[in-house]
Amino acid sequence: MFKFTPSENALLIGRQYLKHEFRKIFGDVKDAKIWVKLDKSIDNFSKGGNESSFWNLLAAISEGWKLKAVFHILSNNRYKWKLDKISVDKIILTGMSPAIDKYIIKKYNRSPFDFIRAWKKDKKMRDEIFATGLAPHKERDHFPILLFEAKDGLRVFDGMRRTLLALIAGKKKIKAWAGYVVNHRGKSLISADRCYFLSNIYERSKKQDKELEKAIVRIGKEIIENYRNGEETLFKRIAGWSHNPEIKRIFSIMKQ
Repeated sequence: MFKFTPSENALLIGRQYLKHEFRKIFGDVKDAKIWVKLDKSIDNFSKGGNESSFWNLLAAISEGWKLKAVFHILSNNRYKWKLDKISVDKIILTGMSPAIDKYIIKKYNRSPFDFIRAWKKDKKMRDEIFATGLAPHKERDHFPILLFEAKDGLRVFDGMRRTLLALIAGKKKIKAWAGYVVNHRGKSLISADRCYFLSNIYERSKKQDKELEKAIVRIGKEIIENYRNGEETLFKRIAGWSHNPEIKRIFSIMKQ
């Protein structure tokens, strides 16, 4: 049987991410008892044959809604995850929004040190960033931020708001899950909906010609090569469940 979960810690972090995002989505829910029940449900969701459904839910929230790389990174068997308090000078800042990124990325080159040094002097920057809604959220600020090892340091891939607030508060360390490279040949999962999109494109096209077929096959081959569940998802989940003989035929070419 295919193993979706790369490690127990990756699964633990995925659950944490969903708990954090659900508190953001349903911010009007203030009853602590409800969150205890929901957290328990999230913890149990990946059990009992629901492993693939858990990872597809994580993909739907992180990729489909938030446009983040959380699913891509967590599902990759390239990393070993460790919970620790990380010095802020080891962290590489990443994007949040155009209003913030023009300072963090363009002006201060992702450097926490340069950002916080400018923060103390630049009132215009402070006003613009606070105007975006940057503020603490007690109900979800206890969750560790997420980092992964890149060539230039430990990059934030979830938790930039919490990171900036920690910097502004003068903190020297921040609680984080950090992914360190242990398998340079590691690959991520691909979500079922991204593979399903290939059949959608063809079936809903007004011009189902050879050029479109060729493009879909090319993308399918890339998926098979670059994602550890690519072949299984394309052939078993999408083509295997399709009632369209053309989809079955086109997808079969991807194997050649």
